[in-house]
Amino acid sequence: MSIFGANISLLNKFLKHFSSCFSKKQMAMFTLVIYALFKDYKRNSLDAMAKATHTDYQKFQYFFSDSKWDIQAIKRTRLEIIQKQRTTASTKDGLLAIDDTGCPKPFAKKTEGAKWQYCGPLKREEVCNVGVGAVFVSQAKHFPIDIIPYLPASEFPRGENHSQFKDKIQIAIELFDLYSESIDFSGTVFDSWYAAARFLKHIHEKGKIFYSEMKSNRNIFTLLDKNAYICLSDLSNYLTG
Repeated sequence: MSIFGANISLLNKFLKHFSSCFSKKQMAMFTLVIYALFKDYKRNSLDAMAKATHTDYQKFQYFFSDSKWDIQAIKRTRLEIIQKQRTTASTKDGLLAIDDTGCPKPFAKKTEGAKWQYCGPLKREEVCNVGVGAVFVSQAKHFPIDIIPYLPASEFPRGENHSQFKDKIQIAIELFDLYSESIDFSGTVFDSWYAAARFLKHIHEKGKIFYSEMKSNRNIFTLLDKNAYICLSDLSNYLTG
């Protein structure tokens, strides 16, 4: 029996696609986690989810913190399911949208990556976890592709000089490279913050199209006038003048 009083056959059938990603015990816990996510909580937590599924909290905690399973395998399986369905599969008329988002953690003191930084949903700085995500969007459909956690430089012993530190632009480049060959889309879209020269150059070198807003004070390199740099605010005058 589930937390709803009965098993949901359609959900169980869907979850079976992920059985190869887990052992039998892990799969049973994974199923409980998914069922628990359908519950309403005033404040969601592992403790609340454990109580909702009548499961020992330590087992829930162990599944997430110590149990060995491959999150990349889960991501691949989910995308395979999406791509095999005509109604959900990506199409060439769609776009790969890249942006970051934050999950507020105002009371977090030891949570990895939870630092005082800009939180998109709140449109201000707050203690939060941040991830850079990729989404497929078209007029007919949209679905999340992937999200990679961003760890601030303060999480590393040598800060930005640490070999494992990745800024948001680097993560965006990784997402683009991961899915530019496996997902159909006509171009990549992002806001002006991600319109950094190294990202734009990387996309151009891959032969792909990008769409982005640009701040009016940005200088762009143009071949129109002997490789000159032109401020965007002056571009319209340059083209018409």
